[in-house]
Amino acid sequence: MFLRLFIFLIFLSLLANSFVLAQGEIIHSDAEKYLEFLREEQAELDFQLKHKEISRQTYKRSSTRISILKELITEYGQDIEQYKMPEYHVAVAKDLEIFISNGEKKLKNAKPNQIIDKNWRFVKTITRGETFYILERLSNNP
Repeated sequence: MFLRLFIFLIFLSLLANSFVLAQGEIIHSDAEKYLEFLREEQAELDFQLKHKEISRQTYKRSSTRISILKELITEYGQDIEQYKMPEYHVAVAKDLEIFISNGEKKLKNAKPNQIIDKNWRFVKTITRGETFYILERLSNNP
């Protein structure tokens, strides 16, 4: 009786371990596809820099944006509880106007997760040489 119970518990333990995700594993296929897209974007940037089609400054800024997006999408891709991929935008201060009217002013004192103009969630800022603002577009669907 105890032997059967012991074998059953070992079996359950092995079964449970097979369902545990490996550390760093991407579980959302949309995240994996987007990460592949970002790898291709980085390859294109590398090509443009090598052939002197873009400046070193443009390359560095664009590369940093891609790096930040990779980190954000990887976090989403590993999150079992999150089902819809966020639409992230990474912008420097001078580009905020593209997304938000008076964006630089509105984000100056914004707190993480604060909703801006009903359409954007301020995620955070990251400083890597210059300050990048991370925004998430909010779905207008109920």
